[in-house]
Amino acid sequence: MITTLTAPACRAVSLEEARQQLRLDGDDEDLLLTAKLDAAQAELELLTGLRLCPQTLSLELEAWEEEIAVPVRPCAVTQIQYVGPSGAVVTLAAGDYVVRRRHGLTRIRPATGKVWPTLGSDGLITITLAAGFAETDPDFLIARAAILVKAASEFQNREGGACLAFNTLASQLAARWI
Repeated sequence: MITTLTAPACRAVSLEEARQQLRLDGDDEDLLLTAKLDAAQAELELLTGLRLCPQTLSLELEAWEEEIAVPVRPCAVTQIQYVGPSGAVVTLAAGDYVVRRRHGLTRIRPATGKVWPTLGSDGLITITLAAGFAETDPDFLIARAAILVKAASEFQNREGGACLAFNTLASQLAARWI
């Protein structure tokens, strides 16, 4: 199960940037435009499996796997804790595991010569993740373009309709992370 420890502090595309894209002078329709931006970002994240803005997440597991595939992209592992046989929470030393990005996913496995530690009877593993893109990452720039084009399309065509540019950019992003 993944839970959010620290939510993103901002959107991938600001309201002001969207206003500029649409050449809007006033703020009469900010509520609607904000909703369109949020919906476009949520749809893009859902379609691509990406977390766009920096945030801290927690991945909880009930058992060790030979190799743990983290279902969040992109991310860095900041800490691994587990409940040991005594019932105490133990932080796993960074040298005891290896984190690699393979096939678009972050994967964690024991370091060479190491094994996963024994869990307590009600053992729980908690992996803390720093997720999201840097603002200068090329994929983040593609994501911002997709969000802008989708929000603008939805704003201008309020009856709905396909946004081929958004679909193309979302597909491109998803393919880059496979």
